[in-house]
Amino acid sequence: MVKKGGLKEPRKFFSTLHYKGQERRIEPPTEEEQQQLESLKTDYEGKRYQVPEDMSKVVHTDSIFSQIEDRFKRKVVGKEDENLWKREFAVKDKGNDYDFRFWYQYEIENMASGKRSMRFLKDQSSEYQTAMRTLCSLSMKVSKVLRSMCEDAMKSDRADNISPISHLIEINDKIKNDELSLDYAQIIFLPFEKQFYGRKIKHDLHEYINENPLFYHLAKETLIVFFKSIRPTEKFRYMKKSELIEELNGFDFHDVDGKTNRELVKEIKSILKNKTDPVLRKKYFQIKYVCETNSLFRKLYRSLGKAFARWVNSYFSTGGPSRKNALFIAMQDFKDEKKTETLIRGNNIHNMSKEYRNICVKLATACLFSLNSSDMVNLAPAEIYELDSLYEEDYEHAGTSYPNVIRMSNSLLKKLEMGNHPIIRHFQLDEKRNMYCLPRVHTPFEMGSRGKGGFLHNDCKTVSLHHSLLNLIDQNSLDFSRIKLSNNSLNALNFLQQTQWSINLDFLHFIGDLTFENEILSPYPSDIRQMAWYQTDSIRLREIFIEKMEFKSEDISTKSRFRTVNSNLKQARKNLLYSCNVFWHPWFCDWRGRFNTRVNELSPQGDDLSKALLLFTEWKELGARGKHWVYVRAYDLLHKIIEPDEVKKHIFDEQESWVKQHLDDILTMGEKLNRSTSNDELEPILDRLKVTKPGRKSEIFQRIAFLIEFVRIHREYESNNQDWSKVKSGLPIHLDASCNGFQHIAALTRNEKLAKSVNLLNNKYMAKGDLYQEVAYEALSAYQENSGQSSSLRKVIDKICQTEESKDNLISGLLTRGFCKPLVMITGYGAKDLASQIMNMNGKKKCGGRYKPKKGKKSDTTVHLESLLYEQVKTIHEKHGGLEKIILNEDKSGYLVPIENCALIKDLGLKLADYIRFCIEEVTKNKFGDVKEILVKIYEKIDTSIGVDIDELHKLKYSELTKILAELNLPKPPKKADRVKKIRQHVAEKYKRLLYFTWQASEEGSIVTYLKWKLDHNRTQATLPMSLLPKNYQDPGEQEIEKFLLDSPTLSKDLKDLIRESQGNVEKNATNNSNTKRRLKELVIIGLRTIAIISKDKKEQTTAKNHSYARFIELRGKRTSNGKKNGHRITVESGNQMKLNVSSTKEFNETISEMRELSKEIILGMVPNFIHSFDAVHMQKVILSLEKEGIKDFWAVHDSFGVHACHIDELRRIVKQTFVDLHKEPLEHHLKKIIDLNSDILSADFLANSADFLANYKEQNILPQNHPKEWINDVLEAEFLIS
Repeated sequence: MVKKGGLKEPRKFFSTLHYKGQERRIEPPTEEEQQQLESLKTDYEGKRYQVPEDMSKVVHTDSIFSQIEDRFKRKVVGKEDENLWKREFAVKDKGNDYDFRFWYQYEIENMASGKRSMRFLKDQSSEYQTAMRTLCSLSMKVSKVLRSMCEDAMKSDRADNISPISHLIEINDKIKNDELSLDYAQIIFLPFEKQFYGRKIKHDLHEYINENPLFYHLAKETLIVFFKSIRPTEKFRYMKKSELIEELNGFDFHDVDGKTNRELVKEIKSILKNKTDPVLRKKYFQIKYVCETNSLFRKLYRSLGKAFARWVNSYFSTGGPSRKNALFIAMQDFKDEKKTETLIRGNNIHNMSKEYRNICVKLATACLFSLNSSDMVNLAPAEIYELDSLYEEDYEHAGTSYPNVIRMSNSLLKKLEMGNHPIIRHFQLDEKRNMYCLPRVHTPFEMGSRGKGGFLHNDCKTVSLHHSLLNLIDQNSLDFSRIKLSNNSLNALNFLQQTQWSINLDFLHFIGDLTFENEILSPYPSDIRQMAWYQTDSIRLREIFIEKMEFKSEDISTKSRFRTVNSNLKQARKNLLYSCNVFWHPWFCDWRGRFNTRVNELSPQGDDLSKALLLFTEWKELGARGKHWVYVRAYDLLHKIIEPDEVKKHIFDEQESWVKQHLDDILTMGEKLNRSTSNDELEPILDRLKVTKPGRKSEIFQRIAFLIEFVRIHREYESNNQDWSKVKSGLPIHLDASCNGFQHIAALTRNEKLAKSVNLLNNKYMAKGDLYQEVAYEALSAYQENSGQSSSLRKVIDKICQTEESKDNLISGLLTRGFCKPLVMITGYGAKDLASQIMNMNGKKKCGGRYKPKKGKKSDTTVHLESLLYEQVKTIHEKHGGLEKIILNEDKSGYLVPIENCALIKDLGLKLADYIRFCIEEVTKNKFGDVKEILVKIYEKIDTSIGVDIDELHKLKYSELTKILAELNLPKPPKKADRVKKIRQHVAEKYKRLLYFTWQASEEGSIVTYLKWKLDHNRTQATLPMSLLPKNYQDPGEQEIEKFLLDSPTLSKDLKDLIRESQGNVEKNATNNSNTKRRLKELVIIGLRTIAIISKDKKEQTTAKNHSYARFIELRGKRTSNGKKNGHRITVESGNQMKLNVSSTKEFNETISEMRELSKEIILGMVPNFIHSFDAVHMQKVILSLEKEGIKDFWAVHDSFGVHACHIDELRRIVKQTFVDLHKEPLEHHLKKIIDLNSDILSADFLANSADFLANYKEQNILPQNHPKEWINDVLEAEFLIS
């Protein structure tokens, strides 16, 4: 079985551990071995990975990597290019592979940051070589256009001294003529070209790179950013109506009479859902690659900014410019190698000077223009089918126009085999992933930084802070940040990062298909633990799950979910092959102190599949109590499956008894969940398990994974003489807090009734409190009793329903626990917009449905067809009927109809949301509102006054201004206008106090500042320099340029027809649709580019090139035919500043007005963020308490707590104890702390009378009275605080 002797190839480590005594294996097990599988397996699975002590708290990762890298170079001789040999050496050298893990993780981060080629992942594979050869070829083509543009700029005697275009040739030529600088640059920037090919590289490319290293590198960086940014999307191929009907007839579908093209396409798509043949799909769908313009542009100018800084540093080392000019003055810092390296190694370029940022924008514009002029991309408005690929979150069409995109050109797409080219696969590798070694330790850091924990060196951060905020701190516009992390917060982060995770192999084996070159492996491994012996390149969800979960649906939310599923599976495969199924997650804090994983895939904070795939690496003995909590989890996941109509049990012992009663049924189901079960036999089981199209809170995969593990542990139980103390499992058991936001509100306000509703206190007879049900009951009973608050809702329902029966059906179907639950949950965290939660897709603010109230007018919002409200309405109508007036359909343009129904159901949603909000306030006694009232009153005491009416400053006399300046201890300029300005500046600075408010939920917690900052967005036009155009060039206007194209003998008839068609569309939609105009501009640029590339007429070619330049240059006055400014293609945000403009009365008033508006936003979000800080500190306390008790692995999701099953009793005790510790003092204590923390900005009068202020609220019973016996300690006995 085991081949002895020296290793001729590195071990396949994941699979090697599968068999006892194994040294080397390269083939799958024999049939005989498969029969002996159980006796041959090792016991590696379920053991904690032993991290070497000296590597357990690494801070200085660079030096550790250098040491490991140096040892590998010296010791792994002759096999340097195959990574697994480094693992082999690490095992022999130190007894484990941790050095390899650390080295590999560091190199992956190098790759993600662009500092390392992806070659090290590919081991010189032919796929990698093909990708790089293609990149070389494309880079040379783009760089030639860029060089030509620079030559055009150099010809002009009006060269723009600040534009890099005017100086790239000088920088390039100085470096190429300096042998040392050229060699250094090629080693750093062009390792593939310099080292990999050697003599194999084509002579002309080799010569070209030596002559044009800078141009080649800038082009290459541009292409890399583009290939990393693009996302695939599918477009149904255009077909005439007759062709569509013919295709449908071929599918034996003949119901085509009266159907529009859109409806016929819909029918074909519906048929294709049930077809698995990829060739058939290619017949109807065309793949495109696209990315959003501003997103790519930001990445591009940052990437080029870092690269260009190094080239400029090398340029200065050769002597630099012979004469001063604006460009090199702006880049003086890059003479210093340390400053250059600081910029290059930074996580972003927020600390770039404004001047250098503008240089980078100009450079990125030139490179993007070169990419476009090389016929590799088109600049265009997005089409609707592309939106779900462009945005991770769903994009709402506002009825006007779609964002600009950069789309791969058809010619490049064909060159790259319609997307099936190695270069696409190569650069679409995920950049962020979980970690193969322990994350970097979080340590204290200075204000103005995000910290440097988590990932080893690339994109490290301890807190999440917006780059524009850091920029303002760097500019000294702000002297504070959003959070000051406590040492306890740092310790909690570091403890979370030590949790070791593994993939649930049995579950993955059941739901996934390993593939190679898009084909499922055959024969298929009998055990996924053997997968490293097979050649694979991917893993995908089994077809039976894709069909049952409707993942082929065209709706945006399903496509998004399916992309996430594929991403999870891809990452799971990598974790098996490269980390031996042990991995870690880097964690960080948000500004409120909440803990988050940096990567959602395969994390407890990910989707249903992420959670289902996870096990703790270390398996622990269950024991009787662990078995109890596994059974409680079984009840939670299965009671609605087995007894859907039964009332839910809440007592944990009763839940365990229920599982015992149904044990045979549960095990029978679970035992069928394996690959040997045929699809025919599996299908009814999956139906019973409700494997259908997943919703937002789906637990489909978690239920299946649990059942598979449940069966496994019962087999182990039977094989260990029915002794639970010998049964091990790594299954995380997690319990959720009961309406957590209101739990903290109840504790702060000491509201006993609310505390019982949210299970802080036990109710009579141990009945579990249910705030969601209380709200639903209140809403239904108040409606039935004709309460005044229900009158508006009643009027709408009267319009909808014709009979009393249908009214009862509608209202009783809507005012249910399930419908009210999400509204109560978000209200517990301060949400006021409940309508979005029920009317929009996935409850998101900008994902409503749309309809057109009048033909030719802009669209308006209504409910989305996938909203909570509409899905409930549809269910009620299907069951009872009577709701025809609010049932919706889509018209041929995708808008919802009938119009009257859209307006009526929108009105229903708005009135229903208002009514349920009232009922929530009624049930909770508006305790949330009480907390908000007091906090806002304190915030409103912020001192912004200077003793005079600021609106009258300009009317004051000189002497009065003098007095004010003296009182404020400010300088006294001689001119009156300057004195007014000086006072206004002081007022504006005082008004900045309104932009922040500070609190601290606990002495052990972080200090949090709720901060809004006035941002002046530098929206920079991405333009080329004027020097590219001849002196006598005048833009003739769009119509003349279109005529030039239509008269051109170079352009094809097809392209001219498209231009004419687009012109016609613009004329039809001249008043209200910008998309048609943008589409015409796109075609104009394509036409000009085509002539500039292929025309044999030199004059025509030059004219087209100049017109192309002019589309990216701001022209006006004599440079345009009508004297008006021409348009531009791209606008980008190049930075942020906090400008307090006070020069004129108008500017001063606008500045004050803007800060008052930001103040309103602070008031709106104050309480939810205040409460989030409490749940963050509670989680922190739980984590640190678990660490003290020696519990090493933890599942954290804000208000969800998880550990091994055997530790749940300790977890529940700790959660209750830490909650009591956090809330040992009521709200008044925290208000005093808030007043103290904000004392430097609150008015002196308020500070002097703050005790009376608080006493007044106690008299009104808004703040709790002091009682001899506090009920807060009774929380220690709460049975259902988490459940």
